Amino acid sequence: MNMPRAHLLIVVAALLAAVIGFLVFRDAPPPAHQAVTLLPEPRPLPAFALVDQHGAPIDEQALTGRWHLVFFGFTHCPDICPMTLQTLAAVRGRFDGEGSRQPGVVFVSIDPARDGPEMLGDYLAYYDPDIIGITGAEDAVAEFARAMGVAVVMGEADAQGHYNVDHTTAVFLLDPKGRLAGLFRIPHRVDAMAQDLGRLIGSRG
Repeated sequence: MNMPRAHLLIVVAALLAAVIGFLVFRDAPPPAHQAVTLLPEPRPLPAFALVDQHGAPIDEQALTGRWHLVFFGFTHCPDICPMTLQTLAAVRGRFDGEGSRQPGVVFVSIDPARDGPEMLGDYLAYYDPDIIGITGAEDAVAEFARAMGVAVVMGEADAQGHYNVDHTTAVFLLDPKGRLAGLFRIPHRVDAMAQDLGRLIGSRG
């Protein structure tokens, strides 16, 4: 049976659209990153000399060799810090078994008066024992935070001495050379962050 002329025109139009679509999109760039904002050029990390959650000295050279996700917060944080650490641990888990391709996660305490190494270690072990914790002298931590562009506002203590700390909620992205390459702003979503990281790790090593 001959195909009605109207149907034939529809089939030809659909085939033509498919061919045009293939020609247009075959060389199109990959989709833009979903969550990360990249710097035009990575910039060196400011120098610091602090300690990790084991009390061992740590500096910027420790954050080389792989991609790192760096978050500034404090252990008494009621909501943002726990949620972000859960997200970062889950993102890191997406790369289990991939060796140096697995990103590191770094948590820098902006409240070193309360967050000594032992406190920091116990806190981070709940999320992922491989998260790197950083603390140290208050002035040294404050200087590092300022150099990274992290805003920190210490709240007033109540009668029991409890206080809150308002701080920047962005997650900073370091490349394997230890340079600041970009940042993730809230909301932090596991799927989007992991996909962006996978794309970056695959393309830049």
